[in-house]
Amino acid sequence: MALTRSVWERYVELFPAAEKAGNDTTGRTWDILWMFRCAALQRPDEAEIRYQLHVVTDAIEPSLVELKSIIGPGDDGEAVITILLPEED
Repeated sequence: MALTRSVWERYVELFPAAEKAGNDTTGRTWDILWMFRCAALQRPDEAEIRYQLHVVTDAIEPSLVELKSIIGPGDDGEAVITILLPEED
């Protein structure tokens, strides 16, 4: 399992609003992975899965964001699930 740098910087790293809301990087990572799991269980045969979740970004009120996941080869040819922004490849 991997997250792109863009996903990490936007939705895992803590911004002042996220800190004020009581978020931490572990919880934010959990939310991303859990919502991916829920989406993947609904569409187990798809190579690309898009899903949404609420994340605290610039304001304490969470924003609805979209992410996507793809399955591809890792460094050693193993299957790796990568979570990306919708516009990333």
